[in-house]
Amino acid sequence: EADETKPVDPVNPDSMFIFKPDNPVRRACHYVVNLRYFEMSILLVIAASSIALAAEDPVATSSNWNKVCVFTFMYMIDQGLILHDGAYFRDLWNILDFIVVVGALVAFALSNNKGRDIKTIKSLRVLRVLRPLKTIKRLPKLKAVFDCVVTSLKNVFNILIVYKLFMFIFAVIAVQLFKGKFFYCSDSSKDTEKDCQGYYIDYSKDKKEVKRRDWKRHEFHYDNVIWALLTLFTVSTGEGWPQVLQHSVDVTEEDRGPSHGNRMEMSIFYVIYFVVFPFFFVNIFVALIIITFQEQGDKMMEECSLEKNERACIDFSIGAKPLTRYMPQNRHTFQYRLWHFVVSPSFEYTVLAMIALNTIVLMMKYYSAPPAYEAVLKHLNTAFTVLFSVECVLKIMAFGFLNYFRDTWNIFDFITVLGSITEIVVDLQVIRKTRLSIDRVTLKERAFLFDSSSLHSFL
Repeated sequence: EADETKPVDPVNPDSMFIFKPDNPVRRACHYVVNLRYFEMSILLVIAASSIALAAEDPVATSSNWNKVCVFTFMYMIDQGLILHDGAYFRDLWNILDFIVVVGALVAFALSNNKGRDIKTIKSLRVLRVLRPLKTIKRLPKLKAVFDCVVTSLKNVFNILIVYKLFMFIFAVIAVQLFKGKFFYCSDSSKDTEKDCQGYYIDYSKDKKEVKRRDWKRHEFHYDNVIWALLTLFTVSTGEGWPQVLQHSVDVTEEDRGPSHGNRMEMSIFYVIYFVVFPFFFVNIFVALIIITFQEQGDKMMEECSLEKNERACIDFSIGAKPLTRYMPQNRHTFQYRLWHFVVSPSFEYTVLAMIALNTIVLMMKYYSAPPAYEAVLKHLNTAFTVLFSVECVLKIMAFGFLNYFRDTWNIFDFITVLGSITEIVVDLQVIRKTRLSIDRVTLKERAFLFDSSSLHSFL
């Protein structure tokens, strides 16, 4: 309690009813916790403790990796407990620190008492996993991110409810499409459970092996809503879903074995599911957290004298870079006319149309195409390469060599054109070598036939 003859300082009240503002112990604690590198030292201690926690032997409970320095009580003496503003226990992060420290001290005390139950010690040692969270309080950027996540939890729960409703709808649809169709026989030649009896010879290995036929069901299936939800959740994680997709397109009828590629249209179900869940909902979660983070940043900047738009203009002015564009000075020269042609909208639209057509030509390739078809595509690709090369040459003549390569996109275009020309040259060399080899083989065959006919005439 404060001294009755001396008024209580409202700014620095007594700590724990014992330590007055001018108490030497409190002044010493205040001096230590406000040192310049004190917070950095605490972060290093937390990092070392986390590394020791990861490297600790879980079997040897008497390991000494767990001995770290604790300054929690110095904060409590300096700030007080709970009765006044700014007290230690009025901050949730300080409460977390206190729980971790007390749990570690109690576990350390019980570890030295051999009469205690070892399960009690292990349950208290679990609190040590909270140590890395202590870094969040001491790093403002991490704390801002954590506060953003906590603030957005309310809206996240609402989106999560919609997410689960949509997943339930897809699960019901999947049950209607695939129930009872994920069965198979260990002998792929049998399609029904009635036929999947007896034994068969397995030729898949180097030696023949006699195995028993078993009627099985795939690990993930859609025979009921619960398993459908679990299977769809597995698909949404992106791990192992190609196998589920393969089983789905191979389905035939209920209680019958699969047939390879029997129902390819079933893949549309997974395309729609991936668009709705892994893409749409995940982006909603990310956008929600980003918006919450921006709102918190705006709240922190409300104390600033400038408005939001004014700050945005200042930030843009600081980060903006001047846009430079070359133009010939003399308008009566051929270079200026060429420059005016290559920067005109009609020229840009023409080049864009050629790019689109070239992309379509590249998309028209497929496996085992007729030689005449491949030859036509190759000639079209060569024609587009010539046109893009002409574009590149015209721009170099219009802008000049150095000014042309000052633009990053021009460098990209030049490298692309150069690569296309190199590809054509290499293909021509390969074709030439192939023809030479064929001609040599043909000459050898003719020489052999001539020798054979000559020998036959002589005989």
